[in-house]
Amino acid sequence: MTSALQRLGPNGVIIALGIAAAVAGAGYGFLGEDGRIGPGFLPAIAGALMAIFAAVNVVTSGKKHGATLESVVEDHIPGLDHEEAPGEPAGNGGDLDIYGRTQRQRDKMLWTVIGIMLATVLLVPLLGFMLAFAAMLVVVAVVVERRKVLPSIAVSVVTLAATYAVFVLFLRVPLPQGILGI
Repeated sequence: MTSALQRLGPNGVIIALGIAAAVAGAGYGFLGEDGRIGPGFLPAIAGALMAIFAAVNVVTSGKKHGATLESVVEDHIPGLDHEEAPGEPAGNGGDLDIYGRTQRQRDKMLWTVIGIMLATVLLVPLLGFMLAFAAMLVVVAVVVERRKVLPSIAVSVVTLAATYAVFVLFLRVPLPQGILGI
């Protein structure tokens, strides 16, 4: 029962946020007056998909499929002797993901990202969407994923350029500029 509640905790927050985004996006309208994609299309679709994927994750993460990462690797690479990861206790029951993270570590990362997202939403009225989004991307990459700072900034700049092109230039959706007017 405890593991079910642990799986539902972070996923429940994502489901709620996804539903809220879908409902809010639908309120903006899927299509514009001229038949073009409206400002609510992307938030509604993204929110719905976010809620669906989180719900699927709750359901599927509780099922044991009998196959661990080790057994899958050994089935596909004959003669491979798998050894336990350094520092990892033997017999972890396949609890590690492909990056060697435990469920507890993954949950902590998820809660951290949710906190960063909430901080980003609070910063949008002050910094504007573009700067708040850029800061969020860099913080998630550097703090959560432990990436290097300069490549994280480069990815953030490219992502911001693509976001600007899609929303401002293509869809003509004005993004919140915040107090700074950026």
